[in-house]
Amino acid sequence: MAKIIGLAQTKGGVGKTTIGLNLAAELARRGQRAVMLDADPAAHAASIAEDGRLAFPVSAHLLESDDDKLVAGWVREVRGQEADFVLIDAPGAMGAAFGATIAIADLVLVPSGATVMDVRGAAETIGTIRRHRKVAKRDRPDILIVPSRIDRRTGAGRDVIATLAALTEPVAPAISYRAAVADSLASGEGVPPDSPSAAEFSALADAVLVRLGVSE
Repeated sequence: MAKIIGLAQTKGGVGKTTIGLNLAAELARRGQRAVMLDADPAAHAASIAEDGRLAFPVSAHLLESDDDKLVAGWVREVRGQEADFVLIDAPGAMGAAFGATIAIADLVLVPSGATVMDVRGAAETIGTIRRHRKVAKRDRPDILIVPSRIDRRTGAGRDVIATLAALTEPVAPAISYRAAVADSLASGEGVPPDSPSAAEFSALADAVLVRLGVSE
């Protein structure tokens, strides 16, 4: 059965879609079958994939109502994907798709920049996941905070790991702010495989596999 990875953050502009697409690309480079489902009405992931240059499928998978039958159908489609890993790009608003992603995921990646608002958004998202686990009486989904769009030339960028660690959840290796990342997605591709950014996404993939208990 596929491992389900959600990408969720109530604060926008933290690189959620960028992380999802490049993580899926890295998993595909490793020979894993990765699928990305775009549950965000903004459809950034699906739009980037339209050029057909990605090595894995991306499709829209919206859920705009909390009707029980619609949610159940959405969950069946996620679980029915023929893949090793299913990544879900959840919308920022805490609506039906946000809640369903948390409910079905094995692991939720919570991207966060170094700003106060980014960290507050991460804390809010983590709080929502913890409340879900308490109500569901289980320890899933696991949480991995991903420092995103980090500029190490700034004080906040240098201190971000310690700042996010204070949220008392595991923190992944940081993804740096680089123009190459934005440029690659603008052309419908992931980062070049021999680039410094690719090395960072490879380290993130390693951390994700560890959290999921998957050995390559």
